[in-house]
Amino acid sequence: MKHKTILPILLIFSIFLTSCGDFNSIKKNQLVVEKIGKKVTATSNIVNDKKILTEEEAKLKTLEYIEKYFNVKLYLSEIESNVSFISSSMVKKDSSLITQSSYSKIQLKYSNSVLENGLYYVEFFTKAVKQAQDINSTYFSMKIDAKTGECIEFNNYYKDFYGKPSLKNSIDINGAKIIAKGFILKNNIGNIKNVKFLYQIVGYQESYNLVFGDNDAGAKKVMIYIDRNTKKVFGFSIGH
Repeated sequence: MKHKTILPILLIFSIFLTSCGDFNSIKKNQLVVEKIGKKVTATSNIVNDKKILTEEEAKLKTLEYIEKYFNVKLYLSEIESNVSFISSSMVKKDSSLITQSSYSKIQLKYSNSVLENGLYYVEFFTKAVKQAQDINSTYFSMKIDAKTGECIEFNNYYKDFYGKPSLKNSIDINGAKIIAKGFILKNNIGNIKNVKFLYQIVGYQESYNLVFGDNDAGAKKVMIYIDRNTKKVFGFSIGH
């Protein structure tokens, strides 16, 4: 009689172990769909293949780029930040609206990767960050390709940029072109190797907005923003 009681218990226990084994074999971050009465398990990844970077990774990427391009080292523990994920559908919608407006003249088109995968928009706020050139920076923003992690747009706003009454010591456009070209080549901006100047976009009085292309790849474009007084690059965007 004892044997008859033990056998069902063992059978139930073995079924339980088999089920646990099946679940242990399932990869993390997978959605499990089981059909009752059949030993068929289907799995579907719930990780968004297009959104490769996490928000934290996007922040760290931004910090790396800021230090690489502008010699500014920031720490997440010392600054405020804001991160937004812009989906591919929103990017396409915004791009369509821009194309139909006058803003299209100063906005480069996004790459196919950004149109397909979306982007991260990262903002950093800090009271005062000392650069090697002794400029007090207060705001940094960057757009990053959500899949490749490539920086496609950067802006750096600092206290003494706006409202300058005098441009006596400002750089001329030829000097600005030289600075911009050197910045592009040094940092491989837009992966442009054979730099050529295309045109200037008239913006603020205190800055030059210059667009460059690649003699060997006509579709590539980068826009470089240069402060006329400090003679420094404070932003750029990449597109076509």
